[in-house]
Amino acid sequence: MGVRFSVRWLIACGLAVGSLNGCGPPEPERSRPLERAVWIERAAWTATADEERALRLIGPRKIFLKLGDLDVDGDRLRWASDLQPKALPLPSELIFVVGGTRRFVERLPRLSEASLVEQMGALLREAIERAKKVGVSCSGLHLDLPVSESAQWYERVLARVRARLPRPLTLSATIPVAWGQGRVPSDLLRRLDFFVLRLVSDDRPRDLASLRAGVDVREIGSWIRRFEQGGVPFYVEGRVQGQCFLLDPEGRVISALGTIRPLDLLRRFSLRLVESYPLGFAEARMRIPTDFSGEYVVLLEARAISRVGDRVLRFGERLACRLPTARALRRQLEAIEATPGMWKRGYTLWFSGEDLPLAQIALLVRGGALEPKLTVRGEVQASSLILRVENVGQQESALMPRAVEVRLRIEGAAVRRIVPGDFTEVVRESASDHDAALVRLTFYADRVGVGDILRAAVRIVPRGASIRVFASSRVRDPDDFVTLSEPEVEILSQPW
Repeated sequence: MGVRFSVRWLIACGLAVGSLNGCGPPEPERSRPLERAVWIERAAWTATADEERALRLIGPRKIFLKLGDLDVDGDRLRWASDLQPKALPLPSELIFVVGGTRRFVERLPRLSEASLVEQMGALLREAIERAKKVGVSCSGLHLDLPVSESAQWYERVLARVRARLPRPLTLSATIPVAWGQGRVPSDLLRRLDFFVLRLVSDDRPRDLASLRAGVDVREIGSWIRRFEQGGVPFYVEGRVQGQCFLLDPEGRVISALGTIRPLDLLRRFSLRLVESYPLGFAEARMRIPTDFSGEYVVLLEARAISRVGDRVLRFGERLACRLPTARALRRQLEAIEATPGMWKRGYTLWFSGEDLPLAQIALLVRGGALEPKLTVRGEVQASSLILRVENVGQQESALMPRAVEVRLRIEGAAVRRIVPGDFTEVVRESASDHDAALVRLTFYADRVGVGDILRAAVRIVPRGASIRVFASSRVRDPDDFVTLSEPEVEILSQPW
């Protein structure tokens, strides 16, 4: 017994000493914190005060900043627009992102490989030097090119481009998950210091029935495990992006309209909301809340001829839009964090200025509350009651009929005319005999964005010595399928 005890004691002491000297077992992969990075898809971007605060709250180790897009004129490469590199307000590691125009991507197969590489190398070196002259230095370049050529061709290009870049500049690239459907292109990946795994697909749906979420979070774990086989460090892109499609009368997709927000379509063009429904993973029309993808399908219809981008919409034509909420990004990040990996370094948070604002993204990763919250104000101007409803919360409302409801109770005035303004519908309740001096109005809107203000006007005439207005509100949360209510409060009291 004594010998056995001594051996155990020596083993325990040896492990303890080994651990103190750095010879212990490696830290479990799950315990290593994931790196956060932010991807800013806006060239010449300058952060507002709110965006700077959001960035500091996120605390990214790396920031991928869009530098510009490569274009081609004949057989000569050039930048699509003048480069304006700008410094960022954080000490994060800066990586310049280089994209390509549609024309550049389409003409790639017809360009000489040697000429392409030589011109790319020259343009990239020129960009780095131009940035240095204005006090902006980067640690690497990232190629975000939707290459349709073979992985072998892209591998050769990456190897030759890298040879033309100054050291110790890193080279990374965006790799779509589609490239892992067969054998993972390990030889290509080894030409890079790291890569960003893009989960979002650019595939266009055939029709309304086949419209699905931009990312199926159920598959994220399997994709991470597959690309672990490449043996190269990588980040997984966390990204939500809305998109609209033009439909024919049978519901087939005619074309994609790019990154146009449905809310902007409702505001700026003569479109009306036909229908919206939550998009599921198992079923397009979600029936079980746990199947919610974090995105909605929104159907819009043109009420007049209008131009949207490079398309002309005619009366009656319909658009189907995929509208993401913060829940979509939350589900992606949860799936990324839940999948262990030796080569997975973290995730990038994609920001374009078109979908989720940085403030929402920051609250999302830091565990803050995301929900809409309405405040209602009223004032009398001349003979009109001006109604202002503002969303002061950190989340937009759902986009659906009657997503926003504001109820007014007016005392001491009669209503002559109602101007709905930003509201889609106004309902006036019939007065009963015992409260004939009261006017009750309910205003409805299909949606209110973060920081948005909905306005309406009510023409009134006095019925007494003073006017008093009371208001209550309800707003539909886009993520939790609940209606958030604010109690009735007095918003106006003044003598005539």
